[in-house]
Amino acid sequence: MLAVAFATLFSLTAVTAAQGNEKCSNATLKGSYGLHATGPVIGVGDFAAVGRFTFDGKGNLTGKAFFRVNGNNGETPEFTGTYSVSPGCIVTDDWGGGNAHVSVIVNDGNEYFILNPSNDRTVSGEAKKQSSEDD
Repeated sequence: MLAVAFATLFSLTAVTAAQGNEKCSNATLKGSYGLHATGPVIGVGDFAAVGRFTFDGKGNLTGKAFFRVNGNNGETPEFTGTYSVSPGCIVTDDWGGGNAHVSVIVNDGNEYFILNPSNDRTVSGEAKKQSSEDD
């Protein structure tokens, strides 16, 4: 059942990308994005976060996040990382410490959907581009 749902979702995404003739690159993500993410972390509890990521359009990012895990608040120090965007608008990023994500760019680069595919968490979220003056 789950496999059918993923296959359907993948085929719809592929059709949408093909219809829009998506051509993405690292330059598609440029500027600052506000994000929110939620999900469970195995052995820890519920997770929620908000933050800001800034992409340079060349494969480098900076960010800061504020989170709540199992009733406790925290924040990350400002961090740096890298990202790569495929022509099909799939983003992979890594900002160290097991924080790798897969995302899909939507709305002409103004938003992206996020998934942290690690073994101990199922965190997903969305990010929206902030004002274009950051570009």
